[in-house]
Amino acid sequence: MNTTQEVAAIVKAAMKAAERTPTWVARKAGIALTTLNRKLEGGADFTVGELRRIAAALKMPAAALLPEDFFAMAAAS
Repeated sequence: MNTTQEVAAIVKAAMKAAERTPTWVARKAGIALTTLNRKLEGGADFTVGELRRIAAALKMPAAALLPEDFFAMAAAS
C-alpha cells in the first residue's frame, strides 16, 4: 500500500469511527464531494490543509490522520 492509499484508509476509518458520511465531511471541511471521494479512493493525495480541516471537522488531532511511519521517518531526519 502506498502513502496515498494509506492516508485514504486512515481518513475513511476516522470518518467511520465518528459516524460521519463523506457528504458531511466534505461540507464541514470545505472540500468538494467529488474531490473528497476521489481522494478517499486513493486517486489523489490529500493536502495538509485538507487533512487539517477534516481533522477539525471530526474533532481530532490532524496528526491522527497520518501514517505511523511518518513520525518515525521525521524523527530519523
